[in-house]
Amino acid sequence: MTQTRKRVVRRFNWRKFALFCASAVLLVTLAVAAGLYAFLGGLHTPGGGQAAGRDHPQPTKHEPINVLVLGLDVGDVDNPNSGAPERSDTMIVASLDPEKKQAGMLSIPRDSRVSIPGRGTDKICHAHAYGGTDLAIRTVENLLNIPIHYYVKINYQGLRNLVDALGGVHIDVSEDMHYTDRAGGLYIDIEAGPQVLNGEKAEEFLRFRDRATGDLGRIERQQQFVRALAEEVFSASTLFKIPELGRIISDNVETNMTAAQIVFYANAARGVNLSTMPVEMLVGIDRYINEISYWIVDEAQVAEQVARVLLGINREANRAISLEVLNGSGSPGAAGDVARQLQSMGYTINTVSNASNFDYDVSEIIYSYDMSLEAVEEVAKSLNITRVIRAPEQEERQADITVIVGLDLVG
Repeated sequence: MTQTRKRVVRRFNWRKFALFCASAVLLVTLAVAAGLYAFLGGLHTPGGGQAAGRDHPQPTKHEPINVLVLGLDVGDVDNPNSGAPERSDTMIVASLDPEKKQAGMLSIPRDSRVSIPGRGTDKICHAHAYGGTDLAIRTVENLLNIPIHYYVKINYQGLRNLVDALGGVHIDVSEDMHYTDRAGGLYIDIEAGPQVLNGEKAEEFLRFRDRATGDLGRIERQQQFVRALAEEVFSASTLFKIPELGRIISDNVETNMTAAQIVFYANAARGVNLSTMPVEMLVGIDRYINEISYWIVDEAQVAEQVARVLLGINREANRAISLEVLNGSGSPGAAGDVARQLQSMGYTINTVSNASNFDYDVSEIIYSYDMSLEAVEEVAKSLNITRVIRAPEQEERQADITVIVGLDLVG
């Protein structure tokens, strides 16, 4: 029986927040998230109909986390306060490994054609409209095969205020941006070249969509913007702006993270080298199906991209590690599917076969006695396996690591 994961949504309380404001890094995580998903339209508090997501154990402070950043469009353009279901205008998954001081970000185009649990095949932006934050999370988890631990949402007006409070963001605009939509009240007028964008101009920069690159070009600008915004947040002058920035965040940000968690992860994020942090868009191509535009995800390449961008897996180093993959679920082809995923990450696959029985509800990993635990944990993390067993010292083995595929990795 599927259990509904309860997600406690907290609006930041500035009085409690002030207890943690001794550190200048307090705003890093949310400020970066703000830049990650600048979006078109307003953000509203999600309504009912929350669907069940995977039940994940609470990560410890030093374990990697994945955060889903959501920006929502207006459900009913003519009546934005009607409470109509809101689609996610933008989805981005941000990962952070506090121990290794690594991070990565993967943008998911809103038109990605995916399987939405209980709804069938549809655009991923509809998942939130169908079942709120939890269904959006489940859909992303199924697509990327990684756990989503936390989520963050921000109102676009809050993003404008945040940029203004920081004194603007330095951006090198690659082309002239001119666009007028009188009916929609959108006027964009930005010249090419290096400049400091205030909140209003930052929104224009992020909303601009040219005919040549469309939404893909907009995602690239989002990625450029988040780096620039992060640099502003990390600057020494931010220390003196904490009270004002805190009030802006309090009014415009929604998350299931506690203030203490934000402080910890923000501090960890300061150790990340932003210049080398991978920021990519989910691999795929544009295609029309029944006259509807979709982003067709390249499923054969997703596992490798997730491993590289979000999990920090080194394919070159993985070639020296041998694996055997055994089907313990009884589902035809289950071991082969996992073996192909691991092979795409660079691992050497020695054997693909059946386990001694098909009674494995939960997948597990067994590794050689003298095998590096760090290398084993990389495999476990890439498959979202939590049961890891060390083999006896004298046991003869067919590979460095054995993966037994249970029912939890099927379907």
